[in-house]
Amino acid sequence: MMRKMRHIGIIVEDFDRAVEKFKAFGLTCSEVMEKKEDGMKIAFFPIGDTLIEFLHFSPDKGWDPFHKVVRSQKGVINHLCFEVDDLEASIRDFQKNGAMLVEGSPRPGAHGRVAFFHPETTDGILIELCQV
Repeated sequence: MMRKMRHIGIIVEDFDRAVEKFKAFGLTCSEVMEKKEDGMKIAFFPIGDTLIEFLHFSPDKGWDPFHKVVRSQKGVINHLCFEVDDLEASIRDFQKNGAMLVEGSPRPGAHGRVAFFHPETTDGILIELCQV
């Protein structure tokens, strides 16, 4: 039986840039670790009971059977949605840190008002902000 979502794993190309960008967006990085034996850097960002996990693999690390599966995963997460108290203020904070709104945002969503940001301005991740 599943109890809750533990984390959402995202492979990032530039680890330090991704970590700093998400800190600037107001998230707290609770842990950074390096697993040299696997050629990995990992950062965790808690959001309530869920963690966002950034993974970065060293390009010169060999591809053992584990890495062959994990590193070659071609599927992508469509988007991450964060509930916010004040949509307009959150949009301003994101824009101040280089994020660009998708045309037509903000707009009514399935629940409340939503705004999406271009992935190329949020380190390759489509981000939705939602005010319920």
